Amino acid sequence: MKTTAQRRISGRRGDRSARVMPRESRAGRARASGPVGHGRLRIALLALVGVMLLLGGRAAYMTLGGIEHLDGLERRSALDGELRQRGSILGADGRELAVSVGAVRVVATPYQVENPGQAAARLAGVLEPHTGQSAAELERLLSRRGPDGELSGYSVLATVRPDVAEEVLGLDIPGVYLEPATRRVYPEGDLASQLLGHVGRYGEAFGGVEARYDEALSRGEDVRLTLDAAVQQRLQETLAKTVAEYDAKTALGVVLRADDGAIVALANHPTYDNNRFADAPAWMQRNRVLTDPYEPGSTFKPFTIAAALEEGVVEPESTFLVPDAIPVADRIIHDSLPHETRPMDLSEILAESSNVGAVQVAMRLGGRALERYIERFGFGEPTGVDLWGEDPGRVPEYREWSGSSIGNIPIGQGLTVTPLQLAAGYAMLANGGHEVRPHVTGDEGPGPRLISRETSDIVRGMLREVVESGTGRLARIPGYTVAGKTGTSQKVEPETGTYGDEYVASFVGFAPASDPEYVMLIVVDEPQGSIWGERVAAPAFREVMAFTLSYFNVPPDRGRAKEVTP
Repeated sequence: MKTTAQRRISGRRGDRSARVMPRESRAGRARASGPVGHGRLRIALLALVGVMLLLGGRAAYMTLGGIEHLDGLERRSALDGELRQRGSILGADGRELAVSVGAVRVVATPYQVENPGQAAARLAGVLEPHTGQSAAELERLLSRRGPDGELSGYSVLATVRPDVAEEVLGLDIPGVYLEPATRRVYPEGDLASQLLGHVGRYGEAFGGVEARYDEALSRGEDVRLTLDAAVQQRLQETLAKTVAEYDAKTALGVVLRADDGAIVALANHPTYDNNRFADAPAWMQRNRVLTDPYEPGSTFKPFTIAAALEEGVVEPESTFLVPDAIPVADRIIHDSLPHETRPMDLSEILAESSNVGAVQVAMRLGGRALERYIERFGFGEPTGVDLWGEDPGRVPEYREWSGSSIGNIPIGQGLTVTPLQLAAGYAMLANGGHEVRPHVTGDEGPGPRLISRETSDIVRGMLREVVESGTGRLARIPGYTVAGKTGTSQKVEPETGTYGDEYVASFVGFAPASDPEYVMLIVVDEPQGSIWGERVAAPAFREVMAFTLSYFNVPPDRGRAKEVTP
């Protein structure tokens, strides 16, 4: 649809073409006018100078007088100006998560503002309810100086809706005028804020998809995500409820497709509204799922078991005589609960989350081989997710290991992983052993095989037993088989470098266990009242996973012939 200005221009062109005369008539008129001489040239030059003076005067008039003195068409052009809008960010279901809407930029020419303090106070009365800008902040912008120390000729004050711009216009402040612009809006408020990122007042992109895909979005291209808004909403609501119930410091979660690592949901709690980005502290804006590594604790044990199986040093039926404590160099490794020395197979070691049993498996594998498999599984390196700011975590090289490292690394201590790395690792355990690259856009096929399908199937069956009869019972979902692992990891005190009194509770798993579709990780930082992953995090996993399976119409699998047994 043409704008008023475009229609007016089109009309003028039409009139002009209607007045074009036949070639014979123009020739006759030229002959009647006589030859073209110096007088004709002088007239053309004078006309050109006149036009230049007129345009220059008009430009000066616009700068000095502001937009409030322009005629109706030009005034509306600034208020409703058509610019190339930034592309939208869409969810997998087509819901708009970030869009650009028509807006107006309030601009000043500081050297023309006679009383910046007074002008700022008047502007704050209009702008502050919408932009949060105080009179003091606006006065600084109205008094902006250039590199030469002189008052600037251009300073952006704010970008606002057209109706707010009309109020600014009514203030009639010399040196303050309007320009057409666009404004970034996040229709779903706090939904996936850290993942989406933010576009600032001057069009600069901060974090998330906005920054990673800034070039494409700036060209006006839409970016469609793998993220589903409904699952994202349920994940955020569940994290908020869990934090409130256990008076926890923070919580986070991520849902991946098991076969290719597509991010279906990713949430950090507490979250914030990207429409009020400036109100959120920096730590809250950070996407901690990929920026904040932590010690994974018992959720790391399945990788120790997988490495030993893959290397052939144990068999699925291998049995270890497991006491409740074992000396390793200068340390004593304990199980979480005292018990008599008794035989345990690999499945029981995982189901009861025995630290001692996992260490015995690792000792049979050996430290060098364990380090090699940890690296193969992708820990200590970025996952390659198509978002910026990913931390690689830290896995000490074997030459850095102490005598006790073989007693803590196999049980998820003495190394750090990001939540995204851990979820990607479980996707590998779930999907037949293929590496996945987590991603928020596009399509990714499965990567190279890291472990055999046989090893993947065996570990998958063991993780199912964790939920069926072990520490993960609170993650069970009616009608579905579920596999997963609990984690309760002690936090390191940054000042002393020793373990303190706070814990991270977690649960990570996948469903249906017989043919995994989705992988999910829940991490709750510093829960109070209970520290155990089975009590704090597993119920949150169950709630979100049950919703996800139902939402995507995944058929129940409990009782089907293709179920996997350990």
